[in-house]
Amino acid sequence: MKNFIMIFSVLFSYQLQAQDDKNIKKALIEHFKEELPSYETAYFDLNSDGIKDAFIYVNHRDWCGSGGCTSFVFVGTKQGYIYQSKSMITYKPILVTANKTNGWYDLIVNTGGIGKVVLAFDGEKYPLNPSTQPKATEKQLNGVISILK
Repeated sequence: MKNFIMIFSVLFSYQLQAQDDKNIKKALIEHFKEELPSYETAYFDLNSDGIKDAFIYVNHRDWCGSGGCTSFVFVGTKQGYIYQSKSMITYKPILVTANKTNGWYDLIVNTGGIGKVVLAFDGEKYPLNPSTQPKATEKQLNGVISILK
């Protein structure tokens, strides 16, 4: 019975992930009016509303430069995903801290030439340019969750 529950749990989780992937692909096409060439997706409830949001890391040469690649946050809703914000020059890993700003978890990203910086939500979006944000402290790096490695 224990094995059945574990297998069912894995299959159910996979099915939910597949539905999320389908919904975010639809939202990306609606937002960009075309399919993105290559990207990675991480799902995490960034605003603590009980619905996972999507962090999109575009890893294609047209979306990357010497300082990093472009990333997007799409807020999860019961109907799907809606564009929330864009951040340029980001490198993985993408980390979520325990701290919240304006109801959203702070993110830590790498940015070229600077290192790990904190992206705090300003009430509408995460910062466009991570290179202008404060460097992450040791305290902020403790207890983070890596959502994209």
